[in-house]
Formats: sequence, C-alpha cells, structure tokens
Amino acid sequence: MPYCSRCGVEVDFGIDNCPLCTRPIQKFEDDEEIEYKKKYPDEPVLPPTKKVLNPKQKKQRIWEILSVSLLIPFLIVVFTDLIVNATVSWARFPMISLMLVWLLATFPLVFPKRPVIVVIGLALSVLIFLILVDYFDNWQFDWFYQLALSIIALLTGMSAILVFASTKVKVKGLNIAAFILFGVGIVNLGLDLIILSYLRGQATVTWSLFVLAPTVVVGGFLLYMHYRITKDTDLRDKLKRRFHF
Repeated sequence: MPYCSRCGVEVDFGIDNCPLCTRPIQKFEDDEEIEYKKKYPDEPVLPPTKKVLNPKQKKQRIWEILSVSLLIPFLIVVFTDLIVNATVSWARFPMISLMLVWLLATFPLVFPKRPVIVVIGLALSVLIFLILVDYFDNWQFDWFYQLALSIIALLTGMSAILVFASTKVKVKGLNIAAFILFGVGIVNLGLDLIILSYLRGQATVTWSLFVLAPTVVVGGFLLYMHYRITKDTDLRDKLKRRFHF
C-alpha cells in the first residue's frame, strides 16, 4: 500500500494527501497499476455455452448419421463386386436391403407427425424391395404377384385401419392396445390364407386360429377395462393413485 513519505502513515489507494500532515502522497507506477486493477477488475471468463438442439435438429442429425452409416457398406459391396466380377451381380441384394433400411428409417424421421404418409411410404418401400428381390433372382417375376403383393396389401390395409381407429377415439388408453391385438390376429389369419393358397392352391387356415383366439379374448378384455375405467371416475382415480400415473 502507498504511504506518506513525511510521517510514514499508510493510506489507501487513490488517496492524494496524507490525512495527518496533508502532504501529497507520492505516486508510483506499480501503485497506479494495482489501483487500476482494483477499480476495473478483469471480466470473468465464462465457459462456452453448449449448443442445445431442438427435437427437429436432433432427428435431422440422426438421419444424417444413419445415411452415412448405410452409405459406407453400400459403396463397399458395390466396389467389391465390381473389382471381383467386373459387374454388379450378388451386390444387388445387399444394395436393395440397405436401401430398404434407409427408407424404413427415413419416413418416420422426416414425417413424424404425418402417420398416413409414414404408412404409405413404408408400404411402398417394402413393395419395391420385394419386387426387386423377385426380379433380381432370375430376371423374371415368380412369386411377387401371387404372394408378396397380397401380403403387402394386407399389412398396409390393416395399418391404415389401426391408424384411423386410433386417431378417431376421443379417450386413448387400453383401447389402443386392444386395436393392435385385433390387428395382429387378423393379419396372422390373412397370412395363413395367402401362404397356404399359394403353396396348396386352396384357401385354408391352420396355425392362425391359435393366434387369433387369444388376441380376440385379450383384446376384448382390454376394451372392457378401458370403457369400464372411463365411465367409473372413482375406479379411475384409485388406479391413478395405485399406479402413480
């Protein structure tokens, strides 16, 4: 600290005259620098703020990483086939498989709030995949029209019905699970009919009845519980307190 050169009294920084003898306080360059730092301290260095991505940006980032991750094996199989065989032969099948995986992931990420577009896009993706698989096998269509097309139509139709039914109900809960179970049972029944008709030439059902029966029973029970809980407010409150939802 500075001091008076006459009486030796220490004084605070910024004092011009001694409080005892009124003699001017001698200023030194170091004292002025200390005084300046005291009056004007350095601004604290804040850590860099972390950039927070919104949900849309997160989905875009996931889509970009997925696209690059699938593009790498796609190019590897193509160039490997070209180097070994001087043409694209066996690589056709892993190529279309990777394209299918990319499409199945792209539609839900790009259109998360448009279920109709997602269902149609997924159905078309699988449809094109099966067309190419059948055609690339021996450069002609063998089983696509009789087997694959019927299965795709069944799955697409049932998915559209489930989406429509789920969006139309006012109170959502166990009824959505019931709808899904009913859809699973009906899809298995349809698959049984389509496959056996293709293999045996006649429409019969075998194993699908063992799947259809429990799905109908459990789905019916879930529907009963849903509408029972919806109408009974006391029971609904008890279940909320019991299961903390």
